[in-house]
Amino acid sequence: MVEEIKIFGAALDALPSIERVNLKRAYLHYMRNRSPIEGEWQDPYDFVKGLTEESVLNNRIRWSGKIPIPSWLTPKSQKGDTSRLSVENLLNFLETDGCWSYALMIADSIRREFDRVMPVMIGVDHSLTGGSIMALAERYPNLNVVIIDAHFDVLGPERFYEGSQLNYYGCGNFLDHLLKRKVIAPKNLWILGVQDEMSRELMGESTIRQGMDLNTASLKEWMKKGVHVIFKREVQAIDFQVDLDGPTYLSIDMDVGSMSSIYSARFMNSYGLNPAEFLQLLRKVFRWIRSSHCPLVGLDIMEFDIHFWEVIREKGMDDRTEEIVKEIFRLFVNRN
Repeated sequence: MVEEIKIFGAALDALPSIERVNLKRAYLHYMRNRSPIEGEWQDPYDFVKGLTEESVLNNRIRWSGKIPIPSWLTPKSQKGDTSRLSVENLLNFLETDGCWSYALMIADSIRREFDRVMPVMIGVDHSLTGGSIMALAERYPNLNVVIIDAHFDVLGPERFYEGSQLNYYGCGNFLDHLLKRKVIAPKNLWILGVQDEMSRELMGESTIRQGMDLNTASLKEWMKKGVHVIFKREVQAIDFQVDLDGPTYLSIDMDVGSMSSIYSARFMNSYGLNPAEFLQLLRKVFRWIRSSHCPLVGLDIMEFDIHFWEVIREKGMDDRTEEIVKEIFRLFVNRN
């Protein structure tokens, strides 16, 4: 039985794209002649804690701090990091198993410090979810994993990233690694909200980008083995059922609502669920977990972009991040 809920931050942001590097450099340029503002959000953990701390009513809930990560690998790099901020350095970090090392660190931390505790991770790079799943799968051999995500993060090594093969553990293939290592069974993995472009590829209706045909082969392979992939249009119609027969880990990638309800996700390359659809899906998942009579044993909220959120707040854009995060906490944290 879960006796306590511990919320921790994991702000790894090692995406090797020139856009991401330039965003971090722009922040450093902005801060060059300024002093950090006391209480300024540095990462998603700070934002979520500030947003929900007063509404957390369960006295079993603890905010346990952040996994230590060097500043150049976080969303808001610090003065002195400029020379390290390059696509080449970030690729080197990934190709030398950087994300895998942090996932293992999180798994070890949960094994040591989260006995009879439900971990809740607030972070950036979705690959770190693998650490939580590895630790909890040892505790619960029949673990169900429900991923709410616009992307199919079960892509094999054939996937192309900006013209290069993705031959390292990262946010685009962490589930592929877990499945191949038999950490979780294919039939116990549910991915809800995958963008419809991938669905059309699966049906052979389009060829959108380099490497997609190989990605589609990976998708077909894992679906044939039992992975449940529910595309966006099916989620919108609630035209599917999730049958959970064991403890559940829930991972929420904020980009499932990108360009529609969320404008502060790290990946904004698809039109996701609108606010009503996003909230409806969360409530549906909550009811599925409750009706299974099996506990929710872990949760994370990932791929949130603190830079985009600050611009959204300043411009007064119609972004529903706050509403959605509060609903996640109301359903899965306060009521656990």
